[in-house]
Amino acid sequence: MINLSTKVIIFNSPIYIEKKYIKEDYLPPIGQGYIATYLKENNIDVELIDCIYEHLGIKEILEIIEEKKPTHVGMNIFTANEHIVRSIIEKCNYKVDFIIGGQVVKFMYNEILNFTTKNDMHIIIGEGEYIINAIVNNKADDEIFLKKENKKVYWINKNSIYFPIDISYVNLDRNFFKGRDIKNLYGDVESAIITSRGCLYNCAFCGGASSLNRDIYSREKNKESIIQDIKDIIKRDSEVQSIRILDDLFLRNRENMIKAIQIFNKFNFLSWRAMAHINSFNRCSDLFLNLKRSGCKELFIGIESGSPRIRKSINKIGEIYEIKKVIYKLLEVGINVKGYFIYGFPEEDIHDLEKTYDLAKYLKEISINLKGNFRTSVFQFRPYHGTELYNRILEKHRKIPECTLNINLDKFDGRIQFNYQSGNYSKCAQEELEQYITETLKLNNGE
Repeated sequence: MINLSTKVIIFNSPIYIEKKYIKEDYLPPIGQGYIATYLKENNIDVELIDCIYEHLGIKEILEIIEEKKPTHVGMNIFTANEHIVRSIIEKCNYKVDFIIGGQVVKFMYNEILNFTTKNDMHIIIGEGEYIINAIVNNKADDEIFLKKENKKVYWINKNSIYFPIDISYVNLDRNFFKGRDIKNLYGDVESAIITSRGCLYNCAFCGGASSLNRDIYSREKNKESIIQDIKDIIKRDSEVQSIRILDDLFLRNRENMIKAIQIFNKFNFLSWRAMAHINSFNRCSDLFLNLKRSGCKELFIGIESGSPRIRKSINKIGEIYEIKKVIYKLLEVGINVKGYFIYGFPEEDIHDLEKTYDLAKYLKEISINLKGNFRTSVFQFRPYHGTELYNRILEKHRKIPECTLNINLDKFDGRIQFNYQSGNYSKCAQEELEQYITETLKLNNGE
């Protein structure tokens, strides 16, 4: 029976201050879906509202809180929208308990503790499914890490009773996403899944870097659980044609690639796309054809930079020759590759930019005569709280400005959500960075 005395609204927090009608595809907030599902399973009245997908700004969110009168409001926070989440909390006049979470909270909880509000705040470091249910039911006091006035911080690490040890048994009710399947680049109706948590790598620009998260460990869903996820998706929507795997560990090594082939061989009517690390594919090229035959249509690979000097400075594993060799062999068997590139790393100079562009151009050119296609996704570097590069920049510059939208890059459709910046820390002018970003994106059009 639903507990009618408690009402929880979980907001996937906005990236725009005011309501904007932007026709772009957004992935559903699967992490918050896990939280909402566990609350629902424990008879809590819960609603999940995706502010980005619904084009909501601060004003609309405050109106929803006033109208629906929840007892608890959960929100995620990240570097780019800290000022927006703070404004929502500080402007809210309705009596409600706020629950704040997200990857970045581990590195900015002291800043969140300084938000000015009369409402109680629960600040969560780590994964939230189990602890949020405990908070809503007033049973989490034994896990308080830090307390300041009406604000409590909870640290959910591998020693916590609220740490999800086996994620194979964490359920997801996709009804919270209201039919959010999208049509991907290839025209296939696509649904997204997560098969692991944590990361093996230590990239200096990433909040998920292994050196920053020694209080937890990486976990993977077992094969049976992933198969059941896919079955549930198909049962809910028989029109789904493609599955997108959003985490980095699905293809982490040879064993996992074999597992992926075995899983998708059971669904020969589906194609699939996945994130992957270049290092995972070394000495596995004999599996590429079977990956293709299992339905693998595209792999997303974080290349970031074509400059060995910059790659070393950002702790990016993989040599340039390995990138070229692996991607050539993937394209050769007909697996498409999307390469992610970042311009504007600290101390990056014009020669580094040129090396990155040359690598992207080379990969695009070789794909012309191979079965698979290579395309690019390009960003300007921005520092994220707590990362190695963030701390280096903060030590040197003392202050990092808020993220702002770079309208100079809005000429490419579907990219507004990615065009944020918070300073230029390279040795190049902003105009040079934008030129290289533009030229690398143009490779997708054969320019």
